[in-house]
Amino acid sequence: MNQTERKIQSEERRRKSDEAQRFSEDRMQLLDTIREMIDIEFERHGVKTEGNSHPENPPPEGTGRKPPDRKPKRTLWQRIVKFFAV
Repeated sequence: MNQTERKIQSEERRRKSDEAQRFSEDRMQLLDTIREMIDIEFERHGVKTEGNSHPENPPPEGTGRKPPDRKPKRTLWQRIVKFFAV
């Protein structure tokens, strides 16, 4: 391999490395923007993140709402019968 080929390969590696670096920086900036948006929503809903060892992932707080009543699950046989009854 002559020196010109080595120089071309070196420049191409550097270009790919620069592209990867810019891609990573763009993704980090996007993640920071998303984190800011989430923090704004937490503030808007009155969720406190202070005193939590993982403020970016706080545990859910009681909202006073209870989950809707769930229908009892049908057995496989019940589903088969309903399928053929239609």
